[in-house]
Amino acid sequence: MQSTTFSFRSYTTMPAPVSVGAGMNEIPVARSDGRSVMIRSKWLALLFVLLSVSSKAQPGEWASSSAGLPVYKYTGRLPFQAVDKDGKDAQLPEDPYFLLGNYRMTLIPHVSGTYQFITAERAWARINADDPQPNYGRAEASLSIQNGGQTRKIDLLGLKSMAVDPTITQRQFGVGFARYTYALDTGLHCTRTISVKPSPKINAGNPAFVVTVALTNGGSQARTLVYTERLPVNYVLMNLQMTPGNKRPMLYKARFTADKSRQWAVAALSHQATTLLSAPAENERYLYDVAPPTVFMAVKPDKDAVAATVRTDSNALGAEATVTLRPGETRLFQLVIGLHDQPNFRSVPEQVNDLFAGADLNPQTDGLFARQWKARLPDLSAEQDEVMKREMLWNAHMMEASAKYSVYYRETFIPQGTVYSYHFGDNIANRDHLQAALPACYTNPELAKSCLRYVLKHTEPDGEVKRGNSGFGYTQPGIYKESDEQLFLFNTLSEYLRITRDYGFLNERVELYPAEHGKTETVLNLILKQFVYLRDEIGVGPNGLVKILNSDWSDSFFLLYSPNRYIWSAESHLNSAMVLAVFPKLITQLDKAGGTGATPLVKAMKDYHDAVEKAYLNDLGNRTFSARAYLNAKLRFGVEDVTMEPQGYLLQIPSLPAERKKEIYRYVYSKLGAPEKLGLRNRERKFWDNGPHGEDGGIWYSLEYPVVAALADFDKAEGWRLMRKFSFANFATHFPQYWVGHWTAPDEMNSSMLREGLYEFWLRIPDMRKAFQGYCSHPHTWPLYCYFKLNE
Repeated sequence: MQSTTFSFRSYTTMPAPVSVGAGMNEIPVARSDGRSVMIRSKWLALLFVLLSVSSKAQPGEWASSSAGLPVYKYTGRLPFQAVDKDGKDAQLPEDPYFLLGNYRMTLIPHVSGTYQFITAERAWARINADDPQPNYGRAEASLSIQNGGQTRKIDLLGLKSMAVDPTITQRQFGVGFARYTYALDTGLHCTRTISVKPSPKINAGNPAFVVTVALTNGGSQARTLVYTERLPVNYVLMNLQMTPGNKRPMLYKARFTADKSRQWAVAALSHQATTLLSAPAENERYLYDVAPPTVFMAVKPDKDAVAATVRTDSNALGAEATVTLRPGETRLFQLVIGLHDQPNFRSVPEQVNDLFAGADLNPQTDGLFARQWKARLPDLSAEQDEVMKREMLWNAHMMEASAKYSVYYRETFIPQGTVYSYHFGDNIANRDHLQAALPACYTNPELAKSCLRYVLKHTEPDGEVKRGNSGFGYTQPGIYKESDEQLFLFNTLSEYLRITRDYGFLNERVELYPAEHGKTETVLNLILKQFVYLRDEIGVGPNGLVKILNSDWSDSFFLLYSPNRYIWSAESHLNSAMVLAVFPKLITQLDKAGGTGATPLVKAMKDYHDAVEKAYLNDLGNRTFSARAYLNAKLRFGVEDVTMEPQGYLLQIPSLPAERKKEIYRYVYSKLGAPEKLGLRNRERKFWDNGPHGEDGGIWYSLEYPVVAALADFDKAEGWRLMRKFSFANFATHFPQYWVGHWTAPDEMNSSMLREGLYEFWLRIPDMRKAFQGYCSHPHTWPLYCYFKLNE
């Protein structure tokens, strides 16, 4: 065992508790805009429903930190258990979790105190994977209390620790921090706070976090405690986590070393192929990571140091400290865990010093970096609706914490998250990253631009936009030849230009795919290439509507119908409605840009738009909703029953009169929204035999929020009403017994048609409670975008 010293700091006062402020039980005052008539009555109604439900059924409650930022106080027992309305296991993860992070790391702290330490710079991977359990991390912390010659050890983390009991452990999760307070013994308390520092700019940030341990003796006698922290290092790529360890084609080993100064320890990771693989250069796209990071554990140097050690063993980094507390005394210990770019520890001190720069080292209830996080988030101090303010700040933090720097693309993007990133390790689809970037156009234009550049760098020379990537910038061969990536890019680009007026962006150069070839084009030329691809390669079908190829937004449309048969004729009303909603915006911005050489492109886009508009509006006729798709003359979907996909963009078409839009909205809502507690479901009736759930009847955030964006132009009051209906607060009102949906959600929730309020996880694994559920970008970024859109 190698050892290193670290320190405690002594204080004589305990940290102040988190103040309860802007919670769900507060009634916001009326305001003078389009919401003023309805806000008070709506939240009063919500409060009435909340009070009618036993608060014990809910897993926790909202509070406000001393910095005025949202905090969730988890008050339930562990392991989490819930049943659906039929009395069946709801199959929700038994150790609920939250999300912290910056552009260079992700930390998923669980209610039990353990955490998943994640990197995505080269490939999605867990640093401390708890094999063979998927989607979980292994971490250890314990206290040994010496009393009368005997020693009692108390585990602090995990489902077998004291953290499971809310009567002796408080669990709080906020912006940039997670905090656990343990009542250990007569008068003894331990507070363990995890703090993550925000990234100051794109492609940057400190990929490390601080564990602050405060030990307090509230008794009348001196007490001696031994605190132990341990991080097993087990680097597992997300795209390999479901493959048994002995069958993985690539394994990673750690070499542990401690510095002679006895303050730092590192685990240098290396890769080893277990089968014949072609070895790429470090900068070449590849399914696996051939340049994994170094993991380190360090302590903040302190002149008032108490003798302690940092340790390494065969598979872990660890720390141990012995401290004697006088009556009324509190001591703090600052431990740093992070990722390092070098295989040794020579510059670890610099990284640690950088991490603590600007930190508030006084005892804090909301982490070390609350002021920096508050400065990074939008200023919503003028918002009088406290629930709306809370959820938008929460969403803005999630967007910033989840955004990730890609070494391959040299850009920072906002992943879709959920099962795609955290289970499969995929960055898919680019349409989702583009939607996630929409609110950043208001809150962080630098991030929005980097997201756009990230997707632009997926462009082939012919204008095709790759669906996404896995591993290190690697786009896997697949069945999807998607028809809508260009449309979503045009939409986000038009909003970015409209909001920021950064027309110089059109002349910036970006690399074509693959990045290592180094070929560049201007943004404007890439837009031209993508438009030509949309017009000529994707094309239009026999009715003049934009074709599907083998996938538009819906990945499952061809599950029963082979694209080999229908790719030549299948038309998408969603794609067509997007052309009519998006092209006028982009054309306007290209015209405003001036001097960019866009004139020929603008003319061609207008001609294309006009042709699609004529075909689409002719197909729509006098109907009160759009059809969904025509695979051929006989296979027509969404003609008699309403389906959600195209309606949000139909309502955004600028050439439709406002009264016609209101008529369409009323009818669509009567079929898809009125029957639902939570939102707008995707189908009036199911299409397929195995429904109604998921894409065939569920509620999709990326489909219902475009309706809110549309309402911002012709009925703001109704838009605000939908914002409340789609909110986490409303979900908690109707489903207090679940946790997924209270502070995060996946990309879809099932509707009243089947297993209402639960996620339809489409990948079957032996235990659904081990599936990753929640932390999709859409339920966080779409409402944030619509919030600013409605406030325009």
